[in-house]
Amino acid sequence: MAMNFWQAQREAKTKTALYIGIFIVLTMIAAALAEAAMRVFAGDSYGAPPFPYVALGFLGVTFLVAGFNYMNYLQSGGSYVAESLGANLVDPNTHTAKERQLMNIVQEIALATSLPMPPVYILEAQEINAFAAGTNPDNAAITVTRGCLNLLNRDELQGVLAHEFGHIYHRDMTIGMRVAAMIMGFFFVTYIGLRLLQGASYTRNSEERRGGNPIAILALIFLVAGSITWFFGSILQAMVSRQREYLADASAVQYTRNPWGIANALRKIASSHVSDMPRNGQPFSHLYFNEHSSFWARIFASHPPIEDRIAAIEGGKFDIQDDPFLNKQPPPPPV
Repeated sequence: MAMNFWQAQREAKTKTALYIGIFIVLTMIAAALAEAAMRVFAGDSYGAPPFPYVALGFLGVTFLVAGFNYMNYLQSGGSYVAESLGANLVDPNTHTAKERQLMNIVQEIALATSLPMPPVYILEAQEINAFAAGTNPDNAAITVTRGCLNLLNRDELQGVLAHEFGHIYHRDMTIGMRVAAMIMGFFFVTYIGLRLLQGASYTRNSEERRGGNPIAILALIFLVAGSITWFFGSILQAMVSRQREYLADASAVQYTRNPWGIANALRKIASSHVSDMPRNGQPFSHLYFNEHSSFWARIFASHPPIEDRIAAIEGGKFDIQDDPFLNKQPPPPPV
């Protein structure tokens, strides 16, 4: 039996909550193991303090750095991201045919979703791509490439834009930034371990030979714990992002009542070999409608494979069986 988009959205949200829960558990386990390792390997030089200082230090560094980075993210709205990549703001009163069509579609979807009309930018790249950025609907902005305007028909462009509105509606950017801030916290723990290891001096008195140098041991523990949490955290980050992409695809079907628009847009992307997004936009690649990745990079990829997304849409995962307004007959494949 085909799954409707309501169930697809519930599944994506449930999996996101699960992955974020695993994030928290991973951090707590790493902190507990760091404390246990310090007590075992440092021996008498660390003793058995009543408070788990190493565990609390690990958690403190991770969450303080994550909080600091997240606050920085909150201050940067979607327009900042678009303009930092060199995108140009579209005049709401433009008379250019393609730009007028773009603004009309954005206005239609904004009305359908009851979201504020976001500023719209065009990035002069020939690749078919788009992204929404910002931390909430009030400071969100949508950017589309010139390739989107030139190569997609109206239904396909509408599907892409509805996908981006899905990200705004479900506040996927906020979730992504929180997860990214946690990853930065793990990285900073690793950095502290490296710095401590570089500065540790090995003394040779008999007491330290028996118990070991606590600074060097702490440095190794932070280095190992930070590296492990960063590695698995990066995988979890990719898994969270991929679920939000499926959720946005389901939302696009919901908003447009036309699964074939976004499916055909994905098909055109799959057949295109153009890749000219700005290099300075790499930190924001998880926001893109499509992210190019090699086979080996897919474990860390923030987007599901395009063929999986097309299969989910055209295979009925987001079908609306009982909706009389949905045209079940697909249009001819794009040329």
